[in-house]
Amino acid sequence: MQQYYYTVASLPAVRFEEKPFLARDEFLEICRIEATPDDQDVIENARIFPELQEDEAPQPMPGVLGRWNELVREFSVGAAQIRAQNLGWDSERLPRAAGLDAAMAERTRTVLNEETPLKMEIALMRWLWQVVEDLETGHHFDREKLVVYHLKLQLALRRAHLTDAEAGGEEYDRQYETVAHSLMEITK
Repeated sequence: MQQYYYTVASLPAVRFEEKPFLARDEFLEICRIEATPDDQDVIENARIFPELQEDEAPQPMPGVLGRWNELVREFSVGAAQIRAQNLGWDSERLPRAAGLDAAMAERTRTVLNEETPLKMEIALMRWLWQVVEDLETGHHFDREKLVVYHLKLQLALRRAHLTDAEAGGEEYDRQYETVAHSLMEITK
């Protein structure tokens, strides 16, 4: 496997509690300098929440990314099952978890039992951060290290965005204006 000593060594540290110094596009541009086209594809396909169509089977991915996608899908399926049960819906038609992680059901319940959607999201991000750190073990300068960095960068960026009070206030104002405008249209 190709080693990316310069690329990995040149990346700034990413921490969960701090806003990252790099944007996602900047990171991918740095990777393009040294990464092979195949490795670049794998790195770019690393998403914290892999996108799947409902009728689409998950694409098998190599290494860390494959394991990450399996765990995120397992969490999503478990969360859908729990939500369906809580709403009294028939959960038999939902996809079943593959049973990759015996503790996944408990983790899913813990995340979903948080008091607010923001706390739920932060709890999910913290758990995903721990998962990616576990997946990083044994990878130092290879493609897998860059995949891990990409996932951590996305998690840190999302966490920073979610906890940015100014951006949250702007989003609230935007949504309030939309709703207020809609109500004004209805009353006319």
